[in-house]
Amino acid sequence: MKKVLLVVLAVVLVSSVSMAQLSAGKLAITTDIPGNSIGAAYALSENMRIDGGLTFQSTSAGGTSSTAFGIGANVKLYHPAVENVTYFYGGGVSFSTAGDPAFTTLGLKAIGGAEYWFSSRFAIGGYVSAGYSSAGVSGAKTNTFGTMGVGTTWTWWIN
Repeated sequence: MKKVLLVVLAVVLVSSVSMAQLSAGKLAITTDIPGNSIGAAYALSENMRIDGGLTFQSTSAGGTSSTAFGIGANVKLYHPAVENVTYFYGGGVSFSTAGDPAFTTLGLKAIGGAEYWFSSRFAIGGYVSAGYSSAGVSGAKTNTFGTMGVGTTWTWWIN
């Protein structure tokens, strides 16, 4: 009886987790809500994906305006946790520029987080990233190491 119960439990767990797994060749549209970015993701395998994104931000205060543009890429390794939840970790690189004279930022980061899959085509996740950044204008750069971001991502898988 115990063996039958264990088999039934294993089948239930596998069927509930299967929705939360990647499959090779899937393509997605992604957004990073606090980061003002939109991008794409591609699943290289059932547990690895690459992300690329573009950011845009325009601010205006006191008669001055500033526009920032950025580009970034991440590699993430995924592991199922429970039911429709997966956790991930990985690394990334980013570059952004703003203003005149050009204020540039180059960042290298480690990232970790989790996603909840509402269906096989839609997931919402949270992440935290930490790493190294070099920011400033030519000749006056500041190097920092620490938390680089905390945010929420929405992912829509196309195929």
